[in-house]
Order: sequence, then C-alpha cells, then structure tokens
Amino acid sequence: MPTKKTNSFRLFEQARETANPRVGTLSEQLIKLRQRNIAESLADFEGNAHKLEHVKSFSGVDFVDDARSTTANAVWYSLQSMTKPTVWITNIDTLDALTEDVLSEVKTKVKEVVLQGVYNIDVYQRLAEMGVPVMMTMSMEDAVNHAFYSCQKGDVILYAPGIHGNSQLTYRERGEKFKAAVAQL
Repeated sequence: MPTKKTNSFRLFEQARETANPRVGTLSEQLIKLRQRNIAESLADFEGNAHKLEHVKSFSGVDFVDDARSTTANAVWYSLQSMTKPTVWITNIDTLDALTEDVLSEVKTKVKEVVLQGVYNIDVYQRLAEMGVPVMMTMSMEDAVNHAFYSCQKGDVILYAPGIHGNSQLTYRERGEKFKAAVAQL
C-alpha cells in the first residue's frame, strides 16, 4: 500500500510529464514576446538625444542641445550643468518661466541670452534689468549665428527652450533645427 508521500510524488510526476510540453511552449512564446518588446523599446530609445547633448565644437566654442528642457526646473538644471561661460538660446515667452532659481543661474553663468522666436517684452526687460545682454531673433539660424559671434574661445552655446511648444514644434523638431543651424556655421 503506497504512502501518502508516494502518492503526492506520483501526482507531481504525472503533472510534470503532462505539463512539460505546455510549459515549454508557453515559455517559448513568452521569450519571443519579451525579445520583441525589448527590440521595440530599444528601437524607440534615443539615448541622450536633445538632453544636454554635445552637438559640436567649432573654433573653440561648444554647442549643447538641450531641447528637452521645456520647464523652468529643466532649464535650471541645464544652466547649473554648465561649467563654462554660456550664451543661452531660449524661447521663453512668459515671466513665469523665469523663476528665481533660473535667474540665479543666469546671473552667475550666462554671459548673454538670445531670445529666439516670438518673445515677450517683459521677459526681455527682466533679463536686461539683471545686466545680462539680451538679443532677440526670429529664426534659429539667426540665434545660432548671433550666439556664435558673441562667444570667445572656451565658451558654450546652450539651447534650452524653457517652453513646451513653439509654433507647434516638438522638442525633437526644435533640437533638430538647432543642430541644422549649427551645421551651417
């Protein structure tokens, strides 16, 4: 007469024998699904594109694309990350985006601000009151050109827009426009 332990073991063995093909098939399908999801995720992954991305060094001037900086906190972080005198190209169009933290970084690290696109005179005046030179341009090409010619060897040009939307462009599109303007130098 078999013991309770022997019966349990026999039931386990039967279950394992009948379940193995199903478990194997299920495992194989899960692995394929996981590999496909990983491949899709990696295809969408851009690394550091448009986030403090070093675009180019030209005549001793570094160009940094931070088009992902669409909020005051992100701009603050971008400016805080700069270790060289900085010319900041921005699209900020409201005083709300010029927080005290951002203004503090502008005061200590920014040698000039280039307001690109449609601007607000209040933003211009607030920055000018701080004693920071401010230039207004309508196109990214003009902004990059002005920034470059106002730099000295060892400076950095940072593009950090500080707003979510600009003429319905995404941060990727704005970043690509910045890179294209840099490439034209």
